[in-house]
Amino acid sequence: MRRFSIAIVALLLGLGGASCGDDAATPGPAGPPTTSGPTPMDESTTTTEAVIAGDASDELRGRWLIQAYQDREGRFSDVTIRGAVPELTFAADGSLVFHTGCNQGDTAYRTTGVYDGVNGQTLTIAPGVTEEAYCDFGLGEQNVALPTAWLQATVFVLDGDTLELRTADGTVVLSAERD
Repeated sequence: MRRFSIAIVALLLGLGGASCGDDAATPGPAGPPTTSGPTPMDESTTTTEAVIAGDASDELRGRWLIQAYQDREGRFSDVTIRGAVPELTFAADGSLVFHTGCNQGDTAYRTTGVYDGVNGQTLTIAPGVTEEAYCDFGLGEQNVALPTAWLQATVFVLDGDTLELRTADGTVVLSAERD
């Protein structure tokens, strides 16, 4: 199966990687997608600021089943396709494996700052590598909208076994339950 970078999809959607701080005015040549593991983040994002008191990154780790997400039109949509529950798995090494309900892939993430319980903790998810197979039964929209949603997230908030990914202004772009 051919694999393409989510970054390429994001560029085609006109996002240009703006959610990850890329300078869209100086695009570089597109390289071949990698399939050997998480997409490395640039040098400025490789160090996690470990804050022992108030660091919730340990609670973020694990498998999360996505329940709802912000679609490309800005609506919050429930995941309704049977047998196609999308998921995110955050690992201790900063890798993030995802399944959209149709395709799967991997990327990298980092957390910084202090978790305060109300406003969450800063989260950065890098554009990643995903396989690109034909998605049937409405999964095509979900396959594109999910990465678009989580790339907008700048904060994560935990409430028991519920994870919310939010934008800087507090808009919830993804909600998931711990598996």
